[in-house]
Amino acid sequence: MYPLLPQILAAADATPEPTREFGFAHPWVLTLLALIPLLLLLRRRRGTAACITHPTIRIVSNLLPRPATLAGRLGPLCLALAAACLIVALARPRWMNRYEEQKVSGIDIMITCDLSGSMASQDMMFTGKDERGRTIRRTVDRLSAAKYVMNTFIDGRPNDRIGLVAFAGKAKQCSPLTLDHTLVRYIIDQFYLADPGGFARRARPGYISEDGTAIGTAIASAATRLNERQETKSKVIILVTDGVSNRGSITPQDAARQAAELGIKIFPIAIGQDERLSSYTAQVDSIDEETLKEIADITGGRYYRASSGTELQKAFASIDKLEKTDAKRRTLISYDEIFIYPLSLACLLMSIGAGMSFVRPRPAP
Repeated sequence: MYPLLPQILAAADATPEPTREFGFAHPWVLTLLALIPLLLLLRRRRGTAACITHPTIRIVSNLLPRPATLAGRLGPLCLALAAACLIVALARPRWMNRYEEQKVSGIDIMITCDLSGSMASQDMMFTGKDERGRTIRRTVDRLSAAKYVMNTFIDGRPNDRIGLVAFAGKAKQCSPLTLDHTLVRYIIDQFYLADPGGFARRARPGYISEDGTAIGTAIASAATRLNERQETKSKVIILVTDGVSNRGSITPQDAARQAAELGIKIFPIAIGQDERLSSYTAQVDSIDEETLKEIADITGGRYYRASSGTELQKAFASIDKLEKTDAKRRTLISYDEIFIYPLSLACLLMSIGAGMSFVRPRPAP
């Protein structure tokens, strides 16, 4: 039933990785590093000449400078590097681990989308502005308009668990309630209608092979999924359809009453232009507004009429304002101290530098 269920559940239960940043607890200590090159420079300068009266040269032989050797040059360099490492250790380098803990009093939302053949009607007009500020209009089919607006709505609800039910002649649960909205949008993009085919080619069935409009079954399926989470305070079904319920073993009104007993609100959205010319020429796929209004009244929701893409956007925007989520964020910070590494390196370099002072030959008497 759920081709992507393992990936959805794994992504929903995954623990977010902390962000790591490198820094120093006392960065001002690093200014002492500027003294290291200065000390090396002063070491190369000769001091004031002086003379000492002494009876024998053996007494002052230990005071004379030793011969310049490779060990004599590397020793002071190691000591200077040891001093630099010691300064870095005193600055306390560390990794900062930042965890974003989010406590959400979210809303569980099941979106039920009609995939009957009438959703292919090209009557949904979107109005917008181009780069020059000119008004532009574009007409698309009902399913494309619904997919675009549903994805936009999902993007604006990052703290809510959202699931999907598609329906035509029967209902199909496409996604359980999840916070992984990327996968939810991916599933919506896979919705398609039946291809009537043509000469010398077969007709391709739609995402749901059985055509029709089973509104009651879709509501019952979405309500069953919502009822699995007892701890959620607010539960909502958004019903997007363009026809009259003509399939299923349960009527939309009975399904709405059962949903109301579970504390679920239903927001029906009638999509598309009603093509009826009069009560005597009503078409089979015309919108049953009376039933949709009754569904909304039974559950405490609200009915919306969207005869264009722009009105469909306004309907979802209104639902977004009515059903808000309370979210609280808390930042947890921990530190991994790593000063032990430059401190250990400083001790090693000091040992090497001190050892090299014994390698140089002493001056001859």
